[in-house]
Amino acid sequence: MANHRIVDADCHILEPPDIWTNHLAATWQEKAPKLVKDPEGGDAWLTAVGGDPDPIGLTATPGMGWDDFRWFGVTYDEARAGCYNGSERLKDMDIDGVHAEILFPPQRTLSHFLGDEDPEFVLAGVEAYNNFLFDEFCAPDPTRLVGIAQIPSIGIDAAIAGLHAAAARGAKGVLISNWPSGGESLSPDDDPFWAAAAEAGLPVSIHINIISRNQRMASRRAAAAHGSQLYDMRSEATRAKAIGGMSHVFATATGAMTAMLFQGVFERFPQLQVCWIETGVGWIPHFLECIDDRYWRNRSWGQLPIAQPPSFYWYRNNAASFITDRSGIELRHRAGVANIMWSSDYPHHGNDWPYSRKVIEDTMGNCTEEERALIAGGNAARIWNLG
Repeated sequence: MANHRIVDADCHILEPPDIWTNHLAATWQEKAPKLVKDPEGGDAWLTAVGGDPDPIGLTATPGMGWDDFRWFGVTYDEARAGCYNGSERLKDMDIDGVHAEILFPPQRTLSHFLGDEDPEFVLAGVEAYNNFLFDEFCAPDPTRLVGIAQIPSIGIDAAIAGLHAAAARGAKGVLISNWPSGGESLSPDDDPFWAAAAEAGLPVSIHINIISRNQRMASRRAAAAHGSQLYDMRSEATRAKAIGGMSHVFATATGAMTAMLFQGVFERFPQLQVCWIETGVGWIPHFLECIDDRYWRNRSWGQLPIAQPPSFYWYRNNAASFITDRSGIELRHRAGVANIMWSSDYPHHGNDWPYSRKVIEDTMGNCTEEERALIAGGNAARIWNLG
């Protein structure tokens, strides 16, 4: 990769301890996420999501050996400063040989705002994060630290306003965590947002899943009523479920992806680009085969609003990122060499910092130089218009 720029298509920011005191309006400080201690003395974020505080342990792992990963007991003093400081992140990128990172919001604390019952608080939290992202974290070098703006969860007007605000401040893309109109499923009410994104030339990303504000609020009410613990990792069953679930996160994206393909979103908005982040790509060839088969068998009676088989819109309008996915690399031509993007997930526990270059060479050694350049950076640079 010495002759090509590596662009990491999915990175994150560990929320710095002072993010909300510095960027959330004083009016809302009492409701802000709180930094507390976990049962083993590590740092954790207490949010309204429900259950125990969420420890930073698995979101602060760069440089740790795999057998040193732990859920509890990790503090900000132990975490590399690059996890939460933009200037230090650039230094870690230089060590790793990465030219640019696409930076996605931390859903741990953003969920605190996105699922709140007060729409003004939702907007305040999203604005606070976006201000931190662009004015603080990415400010040392916005050409290399490429922030993806969070879109609020309170309906179509706020979603479109958030997209326009992101475009005005020079954002290269946006993230939706729920359907733009606020519904439980994709609907025509979302179309004005897709139209605005296509017109602005801003790719829309979905990070693993789509969860409506109503779903988030219902989950909180259930947690409050029953005292449930979302992250009780002291339980053997919970640990097994959590670790097992990490191995097939793509399953949560298939419903949303199928809906967008079959309901004609890309037929109506041919310029729209959607990125499916941290879903992996090895499953995509089988998925495309299945949905194309369903299209051909059922397009007449189903009166589907698409003129081409679903795979056509996948290749033209969509892309996905992966971390470790040897199957995806072997099946790259069927998944689409131009549709898949390498990522490290820094600073989460999927990352291999500072050995990203080695990982790319080890996993993509059978690719041509041109294919490797696209997958490890060229596709992301094109999609997010990095120049």
